[in-house]
Amino acid sequence: MEKSVRILLLIGVGLGGVHPGFSQILARAQQIQPREVYAKTTTNHLTDVLRKLQDHYDTDILFFDRNVEGLVVAADAVDLKARLEENLSSILKPLGLRYKKVKNGSYVVIGKSSAGKEEPNTARFPVGASIVAEQSEPEPQRQQTVTPALAELSAARVQVVDVLVQGTVSDEKGEGLPGVSILLKGTQKGTTTDADGRYKLDVPNAAATLIFSFVGYTSQEIVVGNRTSLNVTLTADDKTLNEVVVIGYGAIQKKDLTGSVASVGSKSIQEMAAPRIDQALIGKVAGVQVKPVSGEPGAAPQIRIRGIGSISAGAGPLYVVDGFPISSIQNLNPNDVETIDVLKDASATAIYGSRGANGVVIINTKRGKLGKAAINLSYQFGFQKIAKRPVLQTGLEEAQHYYDGVRNRNLDEGNDVSGDPLKWKAPVPQTILDVLSGKLTTNEDPLDAILRTASQQQYQLTASGGSENMRYAIGGEFFNQDGIILNTNFKRYSVRANLDAKLSPKLSLKVNLNPSYTDKLNVGGAGAEDIATFSDITNNPLYNALVIPPYQSLYNPDGSYYPFGNGLDAVVTSKNPLALANEIKARQKSVGFLGNTFLEYAILDNLKVNVMLGINLMSIKGSYFKPQMAAFLNELASGTDNASQRLNWITETTVNYTKSFGKHNFTGLLGYTTQRETFESNTLTSNRYPNNLVPTLSAVSGILTGGSSNVAEWSLLSYLGRINYNYNSKYYVTASMRTDGSSRFGAQNKYGLFPSFALAWRVSDENFMKDFRFVSELKLRTSYGKTGNNNIGNYDHLATINYEKYVLGGTGVGGFSPGRLSNPNLTWETQQQVNVGLDVSFLNNRLALTLDHFLSKNTDLLLNVNIPDITGFNTALQNIGEVKNTGWELTLNTVNTQGAFKWQTALNFSAYKNEVVRLGSSGDPIISGGNITQIGQPIGMFYGWLADGIFKTKAELDKGPLWNPGGRDASRVGDVRFVDVSGPNGTPDGVINSLDRTIMGSPYPDFYYGMTNSFSYKNLSLSISLQGVQGNDVLALSRDQMANNRARFRQYAFMNDYWKSEADPGNGYSVRPNDVPTGNFRGLYSQRWLDDGSYLRINNINVGYALPENIARKARLSSVRLSVTANNPFLFTKFIGFNPDVSRSDSPLTPGNERYDYPTAKSILFGINIGF
Repeated sequence: MEKSVRILLLIGVGLGGVHPGFSQILARAQQIQPREVYAKTTTNHLTDVLRKLQDHYDTDILFFDRNVEGLVVAADAVDLKARLEENLSSILKPLGLRYKKVKNGSYVVIGKSSAGKEEPNTARFPVGASIVAEQSEPEPQRQQTVTPALAELSAARVQVVDVLVQGTVSDEKGEGLPGVSILLKGTQKGTTTDADGRYKLDVPNAAATLIFSFVGYTSQEIVVGNRTSLNVTLTADDKTLNEVVVIGYGAIQKKDLTGSVASVGSKSIQEMAAPRIDQALIGKVAGVQVKPVSGEPGAAPQIRIRGIGSISAGAGPLYVVDGFPISSIQNLNPNDVETIDVLKDASATAIYGSRGANGVVIINTKRGKLGKAAINLSYQFGFQKIAKRPVLQTGLEEAQHYYDGVRNRNLDEGNDVSGDPLKWKAPVPQTILDVLSGKLTTNEDPLDAILRTASQQQYQLTASGGSENMRYAIGGEFFNQDGIILNTNFKRYSVRANLDAKLSPKLSLKVNLNPSYTDKLNVGGAGAEDIATFSDITNNPLYNALVIPPYQSLYNPDGSYYPFGNGLDAVVTSKNPLALANEIKARQKSVGFLGNTFLEYAILDNLKVNVMLGINLMSIKGSYFKPQMAAFLNELASGTDNASQRLNWITETTVNYTKSFGKHNFTGLLGYTTQRETFESNTLTSNRYPNNLVPTLSAVSGILTGGSSNVAEWSLLSYLGRINYNYNSKYYVTASMRTDGSSRFGAQNKYGLFPSFALAWRVSDENFMKDFRFVSELKLRTSYGKTGNNNIGNYDHLATINYEKYVLGGTGVGGFSPGRLSNPNLTWETQQQVNVGLDVSFLNNRLALTLDHFLSKNTDLLLNVNIPDITGFNTALQNIGEVKNTGWELTLNTVNTQGAFKWQTALNFSAYKNEVVRLGSSGDPIISGGNITQIGQPIGMFYGWLADGIFKTKAELDKGPLWNPGGRDASRVGDVRFVDVSGPNGTPDGVINSLDRTIMGSPYPDFYYGMTNSFSYKNLSLSISLQGVQGNDVLALSRDQMANNRARFRQYAFMNDYWKSEADPGNGYSVRPNDVPTGNFRGLYSQRWLDDGSYLRINNINVGYALPENIARKARLSSVRLSVTANNPFLFTKFIGFNPDVSRSDSPLTPGNERYDYPTAKSILFGINIGF
């Protein structure tokens, strides 16, 4: 498409033979055709030969028509195996022509006059003339259609010009540009430059304006004034380098960037068709790992930028939406977003000071554009289902496993197993015997009962447009997504209105308004602010559906829910999963408003003051009710109501100054900002409901079993500044500074200073690079900066008091006691980061590579450390930890084919290493379940017992090592053989106990990557995105019940090949079943629960077709586009569970933990977009 437009533009500005003032033409074939073999004739027309050379070498060749018309070359003069320059020389030199290669990679064919030089030409081009381009052989004469207006103008006398202007047009390296078009603005008078870039042109007066234009370069308009000599430098029109990148408190062209910043545009966002804007980053940006940790509708993914730099504070990035720093983007509509810019290194993030350590994600929404109103209506609908489902035991397999487990228990306890299993000391339930005998043949997978094929719809209507003084973009959206588990749903209603107004020549106004409403349904336990959570495992329908047997129907004969876990014949103590999904009512509603207003006043053309005022309001109401019923083990009815409100406001004043003199260019920024947030919440809980009829707290007659009320606030006051300087757009210096004052920290550390410094060098603009024409851009970058992490509790630096009750003389008495020591020295965690980067592109930017290497050190990490008992406390929060991260990031963008068929590829690759350097004065490790954080290792490594298969024989068992020798749960044949790592003296002692726990795996990948291939042909487009990780483990905690010897739980299917005898030891992994815990169960956090978390996911496939404009206009429409999108259609992994991208907790101390988390979905979506 781009080349087609270029052809039309070049033909439009003229053919040299008709009008020398508009003389450029790109003679390039635009359709993809099989390569033609030259006909076996004596000669070929030069124009045809040049076209064939362009097509074969995939480059641009420009020429004047008058120089090539009627010329022919020998048929054997071209050798397509030779270099292009050799072919051009062989065909042009005999004709008295030559060529010149210009900076943008194009070639210009130059004619030679009798004097040996090209003469500038001046001519008048009649208005109304049309040009007929060359056709097939034999080459016809150029034709000109003459209209009455043309005839009249042609007959008119030529006006006499009175001023001669002359000069040279050169490129950025000072080389003359031949064939540059120079037009007298407002007329059809013009000329072109000669082979050395020189020109002459008569102009009527000093007020005349000349327009200089050339293919591949940015056009310039220059007023002549009193000058008779006018030299002009044209710069390459590189769209990639001239892209505007949004940085903190401003924007900059990509070519001038000194920091590490990555961008994702609206086209990529829309192709993803993601419910949330942060999901559109999956696999798109190097150094940014986005994990869809839950498939729950409306759930946020986990985002980590350049690793983990904190142990107890938040590790997620700061979000900035249209200049407003916020904490949640759940209510933001992805289709409203124009660009996402991710700031990664300290040079880019230091301007956000104490909130920049974890990276910054800047989101800019769409704004109105100049022109008449453009109305757009889009609709998308589709379906989703579970993306990956583990293979579990059938009913018969589970029953056999249960039977063998009970039998082994009796054998281990010395009981007789020769008689009726119902009469064994530990009997086999009748249900199990009925299944094994074929009397009970039910095989209903409970998972099928709670899963569904869910629907998804999105409606959006937008209008945008405006004039020079007023531009607007207004839109509304409704999004409705059903979850793949019954009775889970997420709805979002949002409106956005963006307004840009020029109130006077010096004063402008910008307004952003975004009211929203969300409604979320879920099942499971009750949380605090997010009440509809999936974290309460006892009420988690997925957990209960996985562990109960498939041979028991979920319904009683009378249609009521079957009460699992009740009575003597209970197979497993569980709740009915279908009842959990249908009867628990958990709902969360939120009302949000995000808005800000900017006023900009231009004191001078290069000195502007900007004032911003913003407000972010979020009100959340949650409710939860679980009725009393047999399916829930007759637990008392319980319910929770809560409400919370956050109000965040910000004021900001910035001053921007720009100045250029000679080759020196600099911009300056000074700013002052204040931000404050208040938070209130109230929670009430009761399990004293008299019945299930009224699920509100008003029905409990004032009997409450729990409640809380919280009020909190924080504030931030900041001063900031930045200077950008460059010399001749070649040497760059950037320096920034921010001072933050935060209410969250102690009196001795309220303020912090966060500086940064960066250098860049555009090597490609040096003279010694002139001979390396294939290098389009080469820039080296380096930066250093300091940022902070203030994502901690609002009052962690203050002492607290607790209210306690005790009995004195038979009477209850209340009193207060200290709850926590104060720490006036508490301060933010600090990150120092060094970044070295390389930006290089080749072949006119068809291949562009960005490489970054970073080293960051995070100090003053917050830890609870042990303190002397004499203080009356056990621990205190202090800044004593240190972590470092090192890594590499690579981004590669290629334009593989051009023309009618286009193919582009975007690839990114990332790898980093994390290491704990210091953990307080004692250096004691932090053990959190199956994770450990210790010096010399990454944060949260997996920690437990190593496993070495099972004991297959008695002889192997006798060699040990054994778990709890002589105990009831001692290791037996068929049990896990753990590795004897250590003992009381630090050496193996033949006994497995807590001393044998060690690091057994890593939750962090060796590397992660993403790739997008985009194809287009005419009106058809296709994009395919994939992403993956390699080398990480997952701690699958569901295996403590579903891959164990416990007979009372349904197992993964691979456990069927378990140990049965020494002659039949099974697969060497699956243990001997037993109805009681043994050494296998004691190894809860063991290597047996580790799974390979590596995967490759086809993340998105999008196919689109735009109706031809003539068809759309017949329906009085400006555009119609149809699309089909597949999200997560394919996943390739060895992981046995639902989703390898798990992280049950957002805490940095416990990464990579899985336990019955909401499965992710794959979807197919159909869309239509109509423009009016």
